Amino acid sequence: MKSGVPGLDKMMQGGFPAGSIVLIAGESGAGKTTIGLQFLYSGATQFREAGMLISFEENKDSINKEMAAFGWNLEAAEKEKRIVVLEYPPQEVGHFMAQEVIIHDAIEEYGVKRVVIDSITTFALMYETEHKKREEVVKLVSKLKRWGCAVLLTSEVEEDKKGELRARFGLETVCDGVIYLYNERKNEVRARELEVYKMRGTAHEEKVVPMKFTSTGISL
Repeated sequence: MKSGVPGLDKMMQGGFPAGSIVLIAGESGAGKTTIGLQFLYSGATQFREAGMLISFEENKDSINKEMAAFGWNLEAAEKEKRIVVLEYPPQEVGHFMAQEVIIHDAIEEYGVKRVVIDSITTFALMYETEHKKREEVVKLVSKLKRWGCAVLLTSEVEEDKKGELRARFGLETVCDGVIYLYNERKNEVRARELEVYKMRGTAHEEKVVPMKFTSTGISL
């Protein structure tokens, strides 16, 4: 499935494997949400694949503004039933699990092929211990695989013992693909980069490539 991000599909032999669960991980401001929205909007407008955004962080007004900055018209896509947006504020994240059947019914009703969950970190915060957070995130990923959609999960990162950035809650092992976004300061310039760390079913490129924000979204 085409990502909609110029340069990214070439790194993965054409795109995301259909039905895969892919983690988009990086620090705050690295571009995780933007890549997710770009994946949904390009699917809806270029590839005739309906999408669903499940947001635990931003409300629809802020999402609209972010997408409009790149020339993406979310309101039109919603009216034409090409994108479905579900909002769960932090205090209502628990309702998400209780509404799994309703969400699955909506996926079937609208023919959704692409799903973005932003972010899995916020979802995990409703559980107290690290063990419980990991346990519930793993359960969620297992459920998502039954949806039959390509799902992108955004997540914050943390440093491992070697000082390298890694996904939280052991998500690297349970997701089909992992993409890391880097936003490092080099001298007086911020360098944005992307790495396809893992992508089952593809002979993906194993290198870190420059990434930039343009007037129409993210490009490699």
